[in-house]
Amino acid sequence: MHLLTDIPFIGPLLRADTVAADTTAWSARLAEATQHAPTAKFWVVQDFSQWLAGLGLSPWWCDALAFVVVCAGLALTVWFIDRVLLRLGLTFIRRWAKHSRRALVGILFQRKFYRRALYLIPLGVILFSINTFFSGFTPGLNETVRIATRCAVFFTVMLVCFSLLDALNDLYQRRPEAQLRSIKGYVQVGKILVAFIVAILIVAALLQESPARLFVGLGAAAAVLSLIFRDTLLDFVASIQLAAQDMLRPGDWIEMPGKQANGVVLDINLNSVKVQNWDNTVTTIPIYSMVSESFINWRCMEQSTGRRFTCRFRLDVTSIARADDALLQRIAADPLTQSESQAAIELARSSSPHYLTNLALFRAHMEVWLFRHPQLNPRLLTFARYLTEVTETGLVFEVYAFTRNTESEYAYDTVRRSTMEYVMACLPLFGLRMFQRPSGLDVDEIGRDDR
Repeated sequence: MHLLTDIPFIGPLLRADTVAADTTAWSARLAEATQHAPTAKFWVVQDFSQWLAGLGLSPWWCDALAFVVVCAGLALTVWFIDRVLLRLGLTFIRRWAKHSRRALVGILFQRKFYRRALYLIPLGVILFSINTFFSGFTPGLNETVRIATRCAVFFTVMLVCFSLLDALNDLYQRRPEAQLRSIKGYVQVGKILVAFIVAILIVAALLQESPARLFVGLGAAAAVLSLIFRDTLLDFVASIQLAAQDMLRPGDWIEMPGKQANGVVLDINLNSVKVQNWDNTVTTIPIYSMVSESFINWRCMEQSTGRRFTCRFRLDVTSIARADDALLQRIAADPLTQSESQAAIELARSSSPHYLTNLALFRAHMEVWLFRHPQLNPRLLTFARYLTEVTETGLVFEVYAFTRNTESEYAYDTVRRSTMEYVMACLPLFGLRMFQRPSGLDVDEIGRDDR
């Protein structure tokens, strides 16, 4: 090699190539050293690290303790903001919400919207000051703090959205339209979507990937997700059908024997319908069952002008006889039937002009009594009739009418009971008897008579 360098023209060329190679290698090493060389720490952190180094600790321990102290200082700052500044801000907001004329302001305060929104201030300060307070540390530590802070920001934003959705639902509940249909199911679907998006953002931050790539990857897993959330999707579709067809409202009286439900609807959410039964028990029905199975809704009855009731009595056919003058005088003189006797006789003779019986007279009397009853609605279908078929248990006599009161169960049952009592009290006056199968006491009395 030394011989080649002594040759004219060749030696200078070889020496120039060697110098250029050495220069290139030195530049690469310098760039690498510059890339991995730690930047200057924050002046407080730098002084603390130097103080630790003065105690004889190794550089690794100095950096580790300095990092812990910075994290503890930021946590103390967040605690101070929560205890002092946040409470002052909430006190001001509380007074503003109390004196505000807008209902939404007070509802947002009750749903902790302002408190959760104020949490974003210290998190934002930490997020934008990471490069300042954590400068000089390794890139891995800085990235770890940045990822943790971003996840906390995403989670807090999710809570803020939840509070906003709950406040909108509470505001809607104060409107008259809330009695027609509930939006709680849609609010819950909105919460699920927000939680799903936030989960994607948190996973993307932890994996240091683009959220768009994760969304694209989830498209391939749509079949799996549809199986996992099958019940939720069915309930969501069922809630849309219930709202679109106006099948169910909060406050409706429904009856679903298959689910042992008979009472008032308290709440309608995404997954279930809560019903308070008349015995003060609560039944929870899956909302999909309200579409796939049948149930009775008494809303139209409550909105109408009457509630129907029927009473059936079995009459002994051997007690049916011709209505003589003694019977007519008896019902005209008795206080129980005196007021309706004349109209009942005329109605009975118009319907049975050739042969008047005590059964026809009793039927006409009951029709007049039903039409004159103050708690019954005569504009709806009202009649007293007996079925044409006579069986071994006698003749069935039926009272069919509608009560005026459709809201009170007690008032409805009072009218129905009083009607039954009146029928059973009037039957002996008309010479009619109720059919009743012989019991052990009846057989015993027959045996005594034979003796």
